[in-house]
Order: sequence, then structure tokens, then C-alpha cells
Amino acid sequence: MRILVTTIPFSGMTIDAPIPKDPLNVRLQEGSQGETLAFTDDPIADITLTRTHGGVLVKGVISGTCRQGCSTCGDPVAHEVLAPIDWILQTTSDRAGSDDDLDDPGVIVYEGEHLDLEEHLQEALILTLSPFWHPARDAQDRCTVCKRDCSGRSWRSGNVSGPAEKPPGGASLGDLLKGALGGTKRKG
Repeated sequence: MRILVTTIPFSGMTIDAPIPKDPLNVRLQEGSQGETLAFTDDPIADITLTRTHGGVLVKGVISGTCRQGCSTCGDPVAHEVLAPIDWILQTTSDRAGSDDDLDDPGVIVYEGEHLDLEEHLQEALILTLSPFWHPARDAQDRCTVCKRDCSGRSWRSGNVSGPAEKPPGGASLGDLLKGALGGTKRKG
């Protein structure tokens, strides 16, 4: 998705276009360490570019369907990935001074009149993915994606309720830590 920055009007322009999934999947496989992780369709970028006096403001979302291992069943299942986009594109001459040499995750610095946004859009999707992804549970305590029964699983969707149970025949981690801290105070 290569754009000519000088043609972006101050009134703004909208881009609603796919980015190729194959280069994105190649990047995912480089860092996945054997985990099955792949986009099934070309992700769609729905962004608005608005020219300002300090650069170009980019807002919108990029979304796609990704196959990833479900933490409930372990099988790769498809789920929707949505990454918000909120960037400022600036040329090196737009930068204010030496304080701007710091890396700002919301600022993309480029040189020349053209800019290829595809790599940045890929990164937005990749950074949205979680290696610890697990879907929510429905009212019957089933996984909302793979539909398997989760009643025997120990994780909870978004909340942790109640005190931690003590393991059978042993102390809880809190008890062990209290004992360890108490033991060091007596010695000192």
C-alpha cells in the first residue's frame, strides 16, 4: 500500500483496501516458534489520512481473520483480529528538533514523497495478537469459539474470583512467602 504523501488533501482521504496475507504470514512464522498462527484472508485496512501542517494524521482500523491455537482445546481456530490505527506520519524535516529523536510508537518518520504503509499495518496486526489468547466462555461455560466445555478449566474470562485454593496436602504460595519472609526477619 504505497501512497504519494504530497497528494493527500487537507480535507483528508479514505483508504479501504486489503493488504496481502502471504507476506504477513511469512512474518508471523518467523517469530511463532512452531505455533500455528496464520491469517486466512487478506486483512482489510480502513483508514483515513488527513494532511496537517506537521505531517499526516492516520486513523482507522485494520482487521482480519487469524487461525491460532485455542487455549481451551489446543486446536487452531479462526478468530477476528482488530488493530486500531492512530499514527502521525512525519518527514525528517517535519521533526521539531533533537528531542524528537526519541522513538515514538505513534509517529512514523519517512523520507521522500512516497510511503509504503503495508509493513506498518502488518506490525499493527502482529502486535495485537496475544500468544496467550483464549476466547470468552458462554453462559453454559463453553468456549465461544471452539464450543468445547470449559467447566473443568481453571482460567476465567476476564476476572479472577475468590481466594486461591490451597493445594491438597500443602500450603498456598502466600503461606510459603509469609513463612519465608518471617524466617528472614527472625535471623536478622
